[in-house]
Amino acid sequence: MNRKHILLALMVLGVVVLAGCGSSNPAIIVQIANVPGTLTANQSVTLSATVTNDPSTGNVNWTCMPSGSCGSFNPTQTANGGTTSYTAPAAAGTVTIVATDADHTGSTASATIAIVAVGANSQLSGQYVYFVQGTDVDGFYTAVGSFVADGNGNITSGEQDFYDAGDVQDQADPLTGTYSISANGQGSMTVTTANGGLTLPNGGVETFSFALTSTTHGLVIEFDAEDTSSGTIDFQSTTGTTSGTNAASITGDYSFATSGEDLSNEVALTFGGVANLSASSGSVTSGTIYVNDGGTTQNSGTTGSVTGPDAFGRGTISTSFGVNFVFYAVQGEVLRVVESDVPTFITGGTFYGQGAPGTNSTFSVSSLSGTYAFFESGSTVNGPLAIAGQFTAASGNLSAGFADTNDDGTYEKGSIAASPYTLAGNGSGTLTLPGTPSTTEDVSALLIFATDPTLNLLDPNNTTSGTGGALIMDNDAGAYGTGLIVQQTTGALQGNYAVNLQLFNSSAEIDFVGQSTQSGGSFTGTVDLNDNGTTATAVNFSGSSTADSTNVGRYTGSFTVGANSYNITYYQVNSGEFFILDTDSSDVGNGFLQSQ
Repeated sequence: MNRKHILLALMVLGVVVLAGCGSSNPAIIVQIANVPGTLTANQSVTLSATVTNDPSTGNVNWTCMPSGSCGSFNPTQTANGGTTSYTAPAAAGTVTIVATDADHTGSTASATIAIVAVGANSQLSGQYVYFVQGTDVDGFYTAVGSFVADGNGNITSGEQDFYDAGDVQDQADPLTGTYSISANGQGSMTVTTANGGLTLPNGGVETFSFALTSTTHGLVIEFDAEDTSSGTIDFQSTTGTTSGTNAASITGDYSFATSGEDLSNEVALTFGGVANLSASSGSVTSGTIYVNDGGTTQNSGTTGSVTGPDAFGRGTISTSFGVNFVFYAVQGEVLRVVESDVPTFITGGTFYGQGAPGTNSTFSVSSLSGTYAFFESGSTVNGPLAIAGQFTAASGNLSAGFADTNDDGTYEKGSIAASPYTLAGNGSGTLTLPGTPSTTEDVSALLIFATDPTLNLLDPNNTTSGTGGALIMDNDAGAYGTGLIVQQTTGALQGNYAVNLQLFNSSAEIDFVGQSTQSGGSFTGTVDLNDNGTTATAVNFSGSSTADSTNVGRYTGSFTVGANSYNITYYQVNSGEFFILDTDSSDVGNGFLQSQ
């Protein structure tokens, strides 16, 4: 079951029951707050309900349906605004929570929650694409591949491309391996590449830890002494019109953004732009590539060629500009890529379709209209960079907006309202942030590249929420990074979440991934931690979150991972997805919360 498909954006639910016929008394209103869309079997969460316009006590009685198999409450009656602990039943299914005014039993509120089973190896079954970026023994590295999981803990086949700053170029390496998924959705995977022993760290044996959000998506880190990184796992469609292994589905206009390193000059490097691809005809018919090479920016038109995909969705993109990529297609509109220009350049990122395969989309400033959340990660002239925020866009200007920036440990936050933006017909545009020491530090000139409004950039197999937006590429002289802009809807921060945070400090990279439960403003759970190659499993994880009453959709709080604590800002994308930002002076990082 794909849990994200059944998430309900339920912040407050209520049923209004009128007082007696002909009465002038106001209606009695019962409201249940912070109801999660999903819960794991036997999981407990804190619920509360309020009653207004009740001349009596306003006490609330808690019940659920179907009776006898829907879980339990402690206590079963609460004072007006009081809390009860609800424990889900042991079996998967759907339950309805009912809050009733104890003095006026005709006044009720209800909410539906999907109860899902605990994790099992069967949650991974089929073909998947994984993508990671981070640090290995030689410096920056990125890897992308595809694997086939049999549902019983075995990886029967696969293929991987791996590139790092030590000039390692392992391409199309066959792989096999094993995996295991625990009750809370956390898992581990070990793969062995058949040809990787020649050059890859650790003889081509790679270990990953992950937290699944559904049977089609998860957050992942590399979890061994040689490599430290973060990324994603996504189900790879191999049938139908959007198949990632069918050349006919990889056609049309794409936006892309990649980040990494200019190995020759040892500076940060990003590429972005738009391109028209056709795997069937083998061509890049047109496109524009933008470059930020350590603060030196340029752009150029391009053509080129496309090959593939093979049985694992692998193909190549070569451009006349001289930038070349290997891709693994999650589906026709989502290509995870690594740049294959080692030892000169090395970057990684994603090509996203601008519309359904074969279509040529047209955009304007009205295509970016509404409320959005965004993030960017990268570096500046000072060191590591992370920025996240939210805004309301219309007619080429932000009418409202707020952002948090951590520029090498210098943390600032402030309004980004009145920032102008543009968007041309081909999907390329600009967003100009304040770029002042009191707001977004070194970040000002952003390039944006619009994507298919029906595409979920965070979880491509989920089409029910979080769709539409754009890619970000920093075009500043002193800042270099990439990120996403995603449509924003607000809702509850409660329930089960996969959590991933990628951190950088003065000497190392730190990554953790795991499972957490948010209830009543508090997180509890466990994560797997890779601290620059020193790994630890099942590390205690806790945290807090407090809603920003002025900027709805923004939260502040903290994470504690073992003995280490981090100050965190959260920006809600929707009821199931959040961008997270570390705001400490000693660490800089971005990450994600995604509902399970």
